Amino acid sequence: MRVAIAGAGDLSRYFVEELLSASHEVVVLSRREKEWFKRDDISLRITDYSVPSLIKELDDCDALVSALLDYSMGSATAHLALLEACKQSPKCKRYIPSEYGGNIDEHPDQPTFYYANHEPVRKALREQKEVMWTLFNLGWLMDYLIPQNLRYIKDIGDFYPINLDNNTLKIPGTGNELVALTSARDAARAIAQLVNHVDWEPTTYICGETTTWNFVGDELASRGLKLARSYRPIELLEKEIADAESEDKVLAAQYDMWSISGAGFLPQEKLTRQAHKYFKGIKFRTVDEFLNDSTKQDSSDIAI
Repeated sequence: MRVAIAGAGDLSRYFVEELLSASHEVVVLSRREKEWFKRDDISLRITDYSVPSLIKELDDCDALVSALLDYSMGSATAHLALLEACKQSPKCKRYIPSEYGGNIDEHPDQPTFYYANHEPVRKALREQKEVMWTLFNLGWLMDYLIPQNLRYIKDIGDFYPINLDNNTLKIPGTGNELVALTSARDAARAIAQLVNHVDWEPTTYICGETTTWNFVGDELASRGLKLARSYRPIELLEKEIADAESEDKVLAAQYDMWSISGAGFLPQEKLTRQAHKYFKGIKFRTVDEFLNDSTKQDSSDIAI
């Protein structure tokens, strides 16, 4: 199967490697040339994300997976164009837009900033029948638990509870709220297998481990990583959102509210059922297993 990836960013590197490992042909769509993606085993295609341009570049593709990350309404514009291009494509009738969040079955409006630029795409998907689609979710990425030289994913500062640059763990809520953590590579392996199926559900979930931020902090401490631990109660987060001192502070607070709300805890029945239905043979690593793999890694050129 020839699978197109929209976006040439960090997550796309994992998608490229795991799709190739699963014997798919890979096309990467990008607005400009990216050095890492200039390789003989994939096709890098330049597009302006207009519908005519996308139709041309998707002409010989069988499926489309988006790895676009954009917190603005530009995300909705791009994803709606991708959907329209699939609708007009002669064969590209499988589409996974960029979600990669939490329990949107029960918390579709969490995190708050996600809803505005994701709901128009979700609505358009629901209202059409030409293209098969699913919204793929995994909870928090596990990758930020390890140093940046061992992963493709770049740091996002206070948008994530753990910041290894300043050795802090700023826990949302009590730290005992259940949340899902999954590694980016395991998610890429899952998508490489999912594209082969012909009966997708509207939402798909995977999870490496359901745990708590307190447990994660204790696990890192047991391995010698002493993080300065603090807690961000819901009253503080609500004040930061209301004060709106900066966009970044508001977004970070809304990410934390996402954990506290329960949206980071994935629907367990669906998670178990879909693991059997779609992802047989895939090992989704726990936090302990992921950290163990990181200690075996001795090359900054390879991401775990």
